[in-house]
Amino acid sequence: MKRYLLPLGVALLSLSSIGNSKLLFLNATEVKYLSQERTVEASKGVEVHYGVYYLKADRLRYLKDKGVLVAEGHVFFTDRKGVFLRAKRAVYYIREKIIELYDVEGKIKEGYFKAKFARLKGDVYLLRSLCASKCPDFSAQVCAKKFVYRPKEGEGTAYSATLKIEKLPILYTPYYSFLTKRKSGFLPPKLGIDSYGDFIYIQPYFWAIDRHSDLTLTGDYRSGGLYGAWLQYRKYFAYNSYLETLNQFYYDDAYPGKWWQGREEHRRHRYLLSGKGYRGNLSFKWEYPSDIYYYYDVFFFDKELHYKSFAESYIQYSLDRDLYTLNLKGAYFYNLKTTDRSKDLATIPDIYFYLKPLPLGGGFSTDLTSELTDFYTENRQLWRWRLVPELKFQRVLGTTPVTGYLKPFYIYYSSRRYGNRHHIAGFALKLKSLLYDFDLIRTSSWNLFSSWEGVYEFQPFEEKNTPSFDYFDLLTKKNMVTLRGVNTLHYRGREVLNLLVEQPYNFYEGYNFPTDGAYVRGKLLPLKVYYNLYPSPSLGFSGKVYYDHQRKQVVYNSVSVSWEAIRTLLSKLALRASYSLSKNHLGKRQAEQYSYGLSWKWRRISLSLDNYHDAVKGKDVKTDLQVGYRKDCWSLGVRYEREYNYDSGKYQWRAFLVLSVFANPFNVLISGGER
Repeated sequence: MKRYLLPLGVALLSLSSIGNSKLLFLNATEVKYLSQERTVEASKGVEVHYGVYYLKADRLRYLKDKGVLVAEGHVFFTDRKGVFLRAKRAVYYIREKIIELYDVEGKIKEGYFKAKFARLKGDVYLLRSLCASKCPDFSAQVCAKKFVYRPKEGEGTAYSATLKIEKLPILYTPYYSFLTKRKSGFLPPKLGIDSYGDFIYIQPYFWAIDRHSDLTLTGDYRSGGLYGAWLQYRKYFAYNSYLETLNQFYYDDAYPGKWWQGREEHRRHRYLLSGKGYRGNLSFKWEYPSDIYYYYDVFFFDKELHYKSFAESYIQYSLDRDLYTLNLKGAYFYNLKTTDRSKDLATIPDIYFYLKPLPLGGGFSTDLTSELTDFYTENRQLWRWRLVPELKFQRVLGTTPVTGYLKPFYIYYSSRRYGNRHHIAGFALKLKSLLYDFDLIRTSSWNLFSSWEGVYEFQPFEEKNTPSFDYFDLLTKKNMVTLRGVNTLHYRGREVLNLLVEQPYNFYEGYNFPTDGAYVRGKLLPLKVYYNLYPSPSLGFSGKVYYDHQRKQVVYNSVSVSWEAIRTLLSKLALRASYSLSKNHLGKRQAEQYSYGLSWKWRRISLSLDNYHDAVKGKDVKTDLQVGYRKDCWSLGVRYEREYNYDSGKYQWRAFLVLSVFANPFNVLISGGER
């Protein structure tokens, strides 16, 4: 056997003979070529570059006839992007494009893993005795005897899988599959506890019908006695044509007890029919629940729907051109605050036209708004037509910038209830001018910047007995001047005070009171003050104050305080509190609330407490207490919640364990109830 030693330790191997145009660059201190075995052996500082791939090892053998590259001893492999692997041994079958790794560990994108064996062949990754985690310390990990992943299809399957926290087995499943791309299969479930202390399990199944449509079937189990099914269908018919429907049905076994106590309406069979879509310039939406409590009881995970005040259905045709916008719409508003359906409102038709701003030169521009709406309730109907041209301007008088608008308007009402016809005509004028914009104080340590502006509003017409369907009907006679100032104080480059002051004066006799909206007599409106105060980087105050000059008292006051009392590398303590008081135009208390709370952390242990008190009711309306232990990949805590239910006049409370793994929370109910 003849051996040739390359003392310079550099070799270039051509792979063109196997149909690959890429070159493999080998660099090592010692390189031997075994001619009879047609083998290249390299050792001491072996480095291989092949396209975007880089490999480093103690020893390397290249079997030319077999097309096999074998690396051993402290093997390191990377694609220089998101793959960084270390192994005892790596084998690359060049012709088959198969990579095998033994006793491998490393990082792929955002995940870490360890495995006894890994085999990468085309679009199939096979791993045995695998443990994977999102954290480098593997404090929480999923281990499986066998794992198969197909990245192109976005499919993964784990066999005999166990979830471990600090090496302690928590959950076992003999088979688990998941999807990372749009494909039919089970989606992750939602687990939780509702506001009545009941366990929730929601399991969706996703059916990818084709590239442009899908169907989601969902089963919903509530231990309190609510059982339901969802059907959601989505389809794109074309780039400008779409339809989506969501239909739900529930059987309420808690009727007539549980959450129904204190409510006006009882149902066993509950449902929601809803959907939305568009086709070209035409858009539509429909929402129809079986009862006014439906959204509150069902959509516990979505606060926007949980506290929804009305359901809206409409059909609308829109045109948006360079010069104008035109909307033709009919809508129905289902009031979720009452079972009295006469409180529902329909607007059919609603014709809206907007002529976009046209420049006139010299800082002037004009636009036009016109809208015709037919309002319907159960026992009345009303037509309203608005015509509002507008002239906007921005001029500099001397050195002072002045902006504003002149807005003539005409409103026509036709109603049997309001006496056939009502006409309202007038105009609104608004001027805004900068008065002062300078530093009042400027030293090496202190800087006080002050900016003041004057705003004049003129709207001369008499109050009339007109209906009020939306804010366009809330017209107030104005001949008002407002002085508004923004003042900012800095100390050594840090903001310590931000103060906004606003004082209106109406030359006409009357205005809408800022707390309850009642129309009251008087010219000098309440003074409004908004502030943010930071005495130190760890202490902050913020709030607003309304002072009524006629009653010589504060009619609205809110203040919140936050104080970071302790902050070290190992511990942190933050305290917070708030208070608000609101009085109506008669000076009587209409709302008063306060809250307090704290957040404490020491090493990995944390505690949080928040309590809200309604002084008008004389009750604590919400309490939230949490104690937990947190690491990077997992956390475990105990949470206690108590909330006052205004419907039943009772407290709903619950206590549960919260286990979060890889930022996915799992709630285990300890106890709960109503009292």
